[in-house]
Amino acid sequence: MSRTSHRKFAYGIALAAALIATGTSSLSEVSVGSTVESRVLLGFKVDDAAVAGMLPEGWTPITLGKGPVAGSNLIVALIDRHLILDADGNPGHPSSGPTVAFLSYGRSEGVQEVRGFVTRVYEEAPVVDPYKTSVTADIDRFSSFSDLGNGERVQSEEWTILPSGGGELRFELDFNVGVYGWVTAGESRPFSPEDPEFFRIYRYDQLASLAMNTNMGLELNGTVNFSASDPDLEALFDGSEELISIVSIPIYLRKISLP
Repeated sequence: MSRTSHRKFAYGIALAAALIATGTSSLSEVSVGSTVESRVLLGFKVDDAAVAGMLPEGWTPITLGKGPVAGSNLIVALIDRHLILDADGNPGHPSSGPTVAFLSYGRSEGVQEVRGFVTRVYEEAPVVDPYKTSVTADIDRFSSFSDLGNGERVQSEEWTILPSGGGELRFELDFNVGVYGWVTAGESRPFSPEDPEFFRIYRYDQLASLAMNTNMGLELNGTVNFSASDPDLEALFDGSEELISIVSIPIYLRKISLP
């Protein structure tokens, strides 16, 4: 289930898109639907061998060199979908709900572009599983924004993910929010590691703020805790992982299509 308290948003300077954007639109695309979301992105530096084990054969993981998650080779996206619409604009079934997705980028000999792969997704039932990497989980989110006056506001996040196979993921964040930027016309094309030629096209606008990136020398003005005891993630989170980046995205408008 998802519980979200009252939020207040502010616009500011532009922030680079949170995911690598590639490709152009096509008249042959098939609309899948659209969503209104809020997100928190966590950029981790984890063992390359662990990431490689989740990518398709022949693909080598890369550490992103620029952008808000620079220095990361694993992105964990905590996503609260406040509204889910089908291709005709009607509410989906369900019409809202949280999900958590893992994304890593890689290169392969003979493939010109870098590709992002959705290597794992936690979904509440009914599971859609577009990338063939989903597992069922109970996901609980509490989020709040507190206005301290003088333009200061604090964002608090508490996420608990209970996979059906056992274990737990827990995320807690409490920080003073910086300046937001409104980004339009973003595009990403995440691929499936189970079918490396399958991808979905996401076009999005977002309100985003970079809360932390140690690779850039930006420290978090607050506190953060992340833990993972899902046995399937032991190689990723073996104690050597490093949280590099946090991006707060309180507004994310996404259109989804297939090529």
